[in-house]
Amino acid sequence: MIWTTIVVGFTVMVLSIFPFMADMGKDMTQLIDNMPVELQKAMGMDAQTWSNILGFYSTYFGIYIVVLVAIYTTSTGATIISKEEKDGTSEFLMTKPISRLTIFKTKMMSLLVLTILIYVIQTLSAIIGISAFAQSEVLWSKLATMQISGFFLVLFFTSIGVLLSMFVKPKKNFMGIVVGLTFGSYFLNAIAKSTDATSWLGYFSPFNYVDFTVLASDYEINYMAIIGFVAIAAVLLFIAFKSYAKKDIAG
Repeated sequence: MIWTTIVVGFTVMVLSIFPFMADMGKDMTQLIDNMPVELQKAMGMDAQTWSNILGFYSTYFGIYIVVLVAIYTTSTGATIISKEEKDGTSEFLMTKPISRLTIFKTKMMSLLVLTILIYVIQTLSAIIGISAFAQSEVLWSKLATMQISGFFLVLFFTSIGVLLSMFVKPKKNFMGIVVGLTFGSYFLNAIAKSTDATSWLGYFSPFNYVDFTVLASDYEINYMAIIGFVAIAAVLLFIAFKSYAKKDIAG
């Protein structure tokens, strides 16, 4: 609930300041044009980006909103499997006439529902905010494309969190690891986009395979990236289950 409030609040706050940025017009254009080209590429912005509410929103969406949601769902994924082990209630769980597979599937369904819920709420807040503060026609299909792309990126990170819980002691605070993983992936992609010499680094960042440049005329969903995210996530969850099935959670 707290994270949902933070994400929604940040989304609305970002959209609410767009009219002020748009009113600055040439001043903002000049400010962005004076920024180093490498920094503009790293942050995925240009002068046109800040003149359109979708472009403005996409900048913050790719840098902050997706990262915030991913941190929450990944940390939840990292703790949901080992919760009983961490709380010392695993022996009670094992007295129930249910298999490890059933436990794992139930937890994964709960995690999926939680991820969808927080993402849908964030998306609805974005739609409401854009409707309220837009100063020109909005191409809703492009917003939908960006939100869908971001969702599968979040799911990918969430599966990493689940796998992570199999190899890190449950008593350990996962948040530091999750924040480092998520922000590290983002900044790795930012460095990759800044110059041609560092572009190869992008291959090691999930963010490299998701496009948030909504103002591009040919902007569309990268279906190969989504298929890749889903396939890799499925493999990670399968490995996590196999580890969970053999793990001594009572110890």
